[in-house]
Amino acid sequence: MQLQSFVYDGVWFDGPYSKESVLATKNFQGLSDDIYVSTFPRSGTTWVQNILIGMLYGLDVLENNENFEMNKLTAYLEITLGEITGCDLANQMVRRPRLLKSHQPTNLAPQEIFSLKRKNVVVFRSPKDALLSFHEFYHKNTFIRDFASPTLGEFLDRSLAGQVLNGSWWLWAKPWLDFCRANPDTNLMIHYEDLKEDFAKEIRRLESFLNLSPMTSETIDRLQALTSVESMRERLDTEKNYKGMGVVNKGEANRWKTEFPPEYVEKFDALTRETFGDDDIVAKFI
Repeated sequence: MQLQSFVYDGVWFDGPYSKESVLATKNFQGLSDDIYVSTFPRSGTTWVQNILIGMLYGLDVLENNENFEMNKLTAYLEITLGEITGCDLANQMVRRPRLLKSHQPTNLAPQEIFSLKRKNVVVFRSPKDALLSFHEFYHKNTFIRDFASPTLGEFLDRSLAGQVLNGSWWLWAKPWLDFCRANPDTNLMIHYEDLKEDFAKEIRRLESFLNLSPMTSETIDRLQALTSVESMRERLDTEKNYKGMGVVNKGEANRWKTEFPPEYVEKFDALTRETFGDDDIVAKFI
């Protein structure tokens, strides 16, 4: 497949995607017990996927590094891998419930999330940290390296204009936030920063949302260790998974405070306030 940039329904795409795979994701027909993970890129997606793999399929799956294959455990719906799409991978999955990941905004996300009330875990992260990580990911990931911006400032300008993969963080976040609040029974909001601050508390929220039996505190500690940056990097930086693609980065919160250009802090925060107004959520994102 020829890697390309294109805009579909107002959303920017770079790399291993096509208009057909994006539309297939929007129209995806799943199973009644499917669990979606919806995130903007670089918002803790891989971390939450690994957490859910451990919670749903057992911690032994996370411990078996030699046989761990992410694409068989959770499908990234809109990606294309040669002749295979993420939707094809989803339809080949055997374990139930299936874990299905998408980075698409609400207008392109699987519409059955809305019409059929599928269970959906939506992960939010500060836009400054998410896009700082995204800039690095563009340079590390072989699929999108050709679309990388030479400097952080140029990438942040593109981000503010919505001209990065999956479009504007702000246009992604506001509709998802509104939908989660309107449909809390089927959509759980997880904040990356909250997961960093109190892992056990967020695991309890996930257990309740997914109707899972409570883990012991010792098991939660074990899950946290198995989903640490070091553990995930060892498991995922392999030939079977994402070797050399920089999928697992530094895993830090508030790194932007030391690495973000001051003039862009002002621009990001201004757009965040413009997008969310006087909503208390602003404190999570600035």
